[in-house]
Amino acid sequence: MLLRRPWTFTGASPGFDPDNRSYPGDRQPRLLKGRAAYRRPVNRPARSLNRDNRKVWTQERILSPMDKILLQFCQVAAMGIVFCLAGTALGEEARGRLTLDEAVQLALKQNPLVTQSKERMNAAAEQIGVSRGALFPQASFSGTYFYGNAFSRTAKGQTALALPGGMGTPITAKKEATSFEVYRFSLNQLIYDFGKTTGRVASSRAGHKQAAEDYANTRQQVVLDTRTAYFEYLASRRAIKVAEENVRQNQELLKQAKSFYEVGLRAKIDVTKAEANLANAEAELIRARNLADVSRVSLMAVLGLKTWPYREVEDILEVTPKVLTLKELQTSALAQRPEIRRNLYQQEGDKANLQVARAGYFPSFNAFAAYGWEGARNTLEDDWWVGAGVTFPLFEGLSTYHSVRQAKAQLRSTEASGESLVLTIMKEVEQSYLDLMSAWEVIRARVKAKEAAAENLRLAWGRYRAGVGDIIEVTDAQVQFARADLDYVRALFDYRVYEARLDKAIGKPF
Repeated sequence: MLLRRPWTFTGASPGFDPDNRSYPGDRQPRLLKGRAAYRRPVNRPARSLNRDNRKVWTQERILSPMDKILLQFCQVAAMGIVFCLAGTALGEEARGRLTLDEAVQLALKQNPLVTQSKERMNAAAEQIGVSRGALFPQASFSGTYFYGNAFSRTAKGQTALALPGGMGTPITAKKEATSFEVYRFSLNQLIYDFGKTTGRVASSRAGHKQAAEDYANTRQQVVLDTRTAYFEYLASRRAIKVAEENVRQNQELLKQAKSFYEVGLRAKIDVTKAEANLANAEAELIRARNLADVSRVSLMAVLGLKTWPYREVEDILEVTPKVLTLKELQTSALAQRPEIRRNLYQQEGDKANLQVARAGYFPSFNAFAAYGWEGARNTLEDDWWVGAGVTFPLFEGLSTYHSVRQAKAQLRSTEASGESLVLTIMKEVEQSYLDLMSAWEVIRARVKAKEAAAENLRLAWGRYRAGVGDIIEVTDAQVQFARADLDYVRALFDYRVYEARLDKAIGKPF
């Protein structure tokens, strides 16, 4: 790479060939910078034009190796940035259209509520291992170091420190200080505790099943929220089109009113009336666009997006009726709703907790063994033992009695909650079914109202152009048509939302 520095050429050099850029012999042109004269120290001059179209000579300066390395690094970095931007643009172009299925899958993947519920399920799964660990041998190692001048005579007649915990009875003391060390491996194994530990394991397994059903319920709720936000965004886009059409009609009405006024067929009030209606229509258009932006933000929140990479959203707001029977829907709900399965698993957990509480009346058996070394100074001697033990609770302040009663009450409460849940689900399914059927009838009525409003607007326009109708008749017809069009869009949105709620009510898996 070469950098060029301009120098002013003061005169033509005889014998200079501009094409070959060479001089005969050792002759070189005089070069001036300011008032100082220089001779060009390089062999290859270059010619260019400055801003005044004067011929100038540029001096070539060779870059140092370090400058070349830095320049190449900058070039590579610039190319990398260009490729990254191009890749980002291609990625956004690939995601140019959002469909409902893609939105659902994206929400299930990125929505924080789904992640939170999934991690709770994973935590409940780990709790099973925590509870089950009590069934396996418990091995440990302990090491203790003592230093002092307090000693005692042990059972073997050996001199040792008077250790804490009754490891020897002090009978004498010496002035000099010494050390005492104890190192021991111990092993403890539960033999039988009348179902206390196994009941805790069963309770943990039931808790994991409940967490799994909570996870399924969260997924269904996120799908419902996604579909609702998706259809709301589609409805808001439809509302923009309705508002734009209303603005167009009012612009046409204003143009027609001005034409009539200019030729003296209508009064000035028609023009002012049309101008006011146009301003109101433009305000409604601004409001519709704002609502569309708000609905887009809501959809982004459900999908877990920070930016909006899509250029368009697939419009599937139009509907077709479905043949459904209430009995089949209720049967599907009882078989698929995660809340019902969760209640059954909760009853299993309550029964396991009752088993744990009842085990408090009975003893627990365990076996143990130990091997270690102990001694004063550096004279360590090994010792070991094995044995078995039993722990029998005699009196605990009636805590076991109350624990059993508490577990029984909790089980009865869960069973009653299950019965109430079934009734609630049946009611929810029936209500969603009736709402869906009613929404379809509303759509049919809105279609007829829209057709009638369109015909009324056509007739009003014809009467106004013919000079037999007034502008109020046209504006009323325009308002009626815009309202009918918006009502039709709202009816489509309601049907789609009721359809999504019915899928949630019957527990449709996703």
